[in-house]
Amino acid sequence: MEYLVTGRQAKAIDTYTIEQTGIPSLVLMERASLCVAEEVQKTADQMHLPVVRIAVVCGSGNNGGDGIAAARILHERGLDVCIFLAGKREKMSADCQKQLAIAEKLSVPIGNGTDLSAYNIIIDAIFGIGLDRPVEGNYRDWITATNHAASCGSCIIAIDIPSGIHTDSGHVMGLAVRARKTVTFGYVKTGLVFYPGADYAGQVICRDIGFDPAARKAVGLQYITYTKDDCQRLPKRCADSNKGTYGHVLIIAGSKNMAGAAYFSALAAYRMGVGLVTVYTLESNRCILQQLLPEAVLKTYPDTQEDFSALPDLLKNYQAIVLGPGLGQGPAAENIVRTVTASDCQVPLIIDADALNILSKNRNWLSESMIPTVITPHMKELSRLTGHNIQYLKENLVQVCEAFTREYGVICIAKDTRTMIIDNSETIYINLSGNNGMATGGSGDILTGIIAGLCAQHMPLPEAARLGVYLHGCAGDTAAFNKGFHSMTASDVLDAIPELLKEITLD
Repeated sequence: MEYLVTGRQAKAIDTYTIEQTGIPSLVLMERASLCVAEEVQKTADQMHLPVVRIAVVCGSGNNGGDGIAAARILHERGLDVCIFLAGKREKMSADCQKQLAIAEKLSVPIGNGTDLSAYNIIIDAIFGIGLDRPVEGNYRDWITATNHAASCGSCIIAIDIPSGIHTDSGHVMGLAVRARKTVTFGYVKTGLVFYPGADYAGQVICRDIGFDPAARKAVGLQYITYTKDDCQRLPKRCADSNKGTYGHVLIIAGSKNMAGAAYFSALAAYRMGVGLVTVYTLESNRCILQQLLPEAVLKTYPDTQEDFSALPDLLKNYQAIVLGPGLGQGPAAENIVRTVTASDCQVPLIIDADALNILSKNRNWLSESMIPTVITPHMKELSRLTGHNIQYLKENLVQVCEAFTREYGVICIAKDTRTMIIDNSETIYINLSGNNGMATGGSGDILTGIIAGLCAQHMPLPEAARLGVYLHGCAGDTAAFNKGFHSMTASDVLDAIPELLKEITLD
């Protein structure tokens, strides 16, 4: 698990380290600059250029100080480097002024104008994490010049965050540097993982510069993400076991001509290691599902059935329940959703797709439910649930989801380019696995099955939601590697799960 930070939190960590640990700000700046210089030198070596010329474009804040110090280190190592001052000398921070004075004493060249065409590596040190207004004036000219050089083949390396990207949201503040690499310090900033900031950042390299570990607790970091190491959270299997050991999942899914959703969700649960899956669906889906997934138990109801009063007793026989994939939105589906949410069942419930659309018209069913519940809406479904348009959601996702989870007592998996998981705890999960090839029919059905499979194996619901989303994205990454982004389907994601889990368990 890794933490992500906002701009305010990053500044607070910096301040805590300086004030509580006693490490001077100039020492932290020197460490950061050394990291930048090392990455620049590595990049230069990888480019195999006959001549390496480096420009460092510096603002007047401490980000500019980092850039000036990096330029001095590279100059001392014999590289051809030139400092360009995008900010005014008289407005420089104290540490930035000190770094400039040192650089000038050591005869580091200072350039004039905004022509960067002669340089094949450009270090962006214009703005750091404090930008809170649109870029304008002289700074726009420098960002334009930097991006023009990039379009002509120059490699842009940003310090901490590309200039012009909002540190928290990843939004472009009018104009922003498009970097090939970004060297950030201590913790990755949220603006580097949210889009479009992630596109502008390029490859993100996070380096330790000696922040006090106690600062994390003191500041109270909110955002977390999972890495490959977290795959070890996967439920363990033991030799002395049977199918009952690994739980039983109920998939309430499928409608006429929509058997595929039930299949994807059920098979995903099996792929995650669950012992047994029962699919509750229309009688007309029986033959299809028996052929596609003979391992599953089927419980069917007639297409004309209206009374589902016997369903609550059925729910108690399982360790996890999926409700909604391909269910439809007709009267029978509404009756099923109402019956399930009104039951006294305490089994973890994962709600998706059509069930979410039904609940968007009957939100009181959700508020009255006492079942531990995860909802998995994409942006359109979340818009229907909350009443907010998609643009508003993208700009205020955390606040909207926090309010929704408080009101309805659910865990919300808000599916987007960066899926977020928000519950009633102080921690917000941001998922970094997955890719655009997963934007295909059936992908969401697979996610519900993965989460249910983990829940059935006695993983707590919040943890199952986080690990399920992460593994789903990892399976998508494996599928993309095997098939390519354009050609992959939901079936490819399903097929990638065994490959992924084999790698995890062998590690």
